[in-house]
Amino acid sequence: MNGLDVFLDSRFAPAYDRYPLVLADIGARGGLKTNWLPARRHLRVLGFEPDAREFERLVERHRSDRTLTFFNTALHNRRGTVPLFVARDRGLTSIFKPDRTFVDSFPEPERFDTTAVIEIPTDTLDNVLAAGGVEDVDFIKADTQGSELYVLEGAQGALSSSVVGVEVEVEFSAIYAGQPLFSDVDTYLRKFGFVLFDLRPCYWKRAKGRRAGGPHGQIIWADALYLRSVPALHAAVSVLPVERGRAKLLKAISVAVLYGYLDYGLEITGASRGLLTPQERDAIERHLANSQALGTVRRFPGQRRIAAAAHRLWRLLRRPEDNAWSVSRAKLGNL
Repeated sequence: MNGLDVFLDSRFAPAYDRYPLVLADIGARGGLKTNWLPARRHLRVLGFEPDAREFERLVERHRSDRTLTFFNTALHNRRGTVPLFVARDRGLTSIFKPDRTFVDSFPEPERFDTTAVIEIPTDTLDNVLAAGGVEDVDFIKADTQGSELYVLEGAQGALSSSVVGVEVEVEFSAIYAGQPLFSDVDTYLRKFGFVLFDLRPCYWKRAKGRRAGGPHGQIIWADALYLRSVPALHAAVSVLPVERGRAKLLKAISVAVLYGYLDYGLEITGASRGLLTPQERDAIERHLANSQALGTVRRFPGQRRIAAAAHRLWRLLRRPEDNAWSVSRAKLGNL
């Protein structure tokens, strides 16, 4: 976010050193997403990837980085086994069969062709964390091609105690037969005090008219960002030992900064309830408030007309190619 340090001030470095920001990256194919790179200084990643080939690639690529730990584990809401439908495009592999009556209406449906069906063991995130002695996860990112609700149901302990934010892929139409949809995920996360902050929607145009009309087709899926409400955050922090509670509050502010929600970070800071000294609170508020001026231009006559013209030019330049049928925003968050 314009070079803004997500870890706020050097005076907090000991807290982040002792209690690093822990990300559970569920569906770790391709490695850490670039939006998390500004947090690498105090970040620990637990990556879960059920595809054995991709898991081996991740392990080999990051063999020397001890802040990254990978698990060749399929997460679910129970321990057991499930069938895995391996897709021609392996990034579309799922525990659900593709809904061909739906996806065949869109271009390149052969991506969803099932090339193999294998039985894989499953476990819950709560079980894996307990077995590894991990008591504190701050953020969950889940992209598991339709089974995200099951993953979150298996993380009930973490969601109710330590998690401050969730980024989850959600579908508005069933790409896979019988999969949960956005409304199911949204209802579940709200039970734990999480509120929806943003959606990065993806639109698909049907094969029959992929070159007709504007760039947007039907909204199919989105990356959704949920952050814990301030009252729910303080309820979770209040049962922690003071030092851990203070660190948790700082990490919640860091996540807010990482995704660009400085107003939310300021609200958390102002309601710190004694976990931050007045001097620390003032330092954070100055840091966030001063950053709001980054990249801004003082108002001048004709500014709106110039801005409107620039916006029209931007929309023209970013127009998808004529054969593009899948269109989405580039980023999630208020960046």
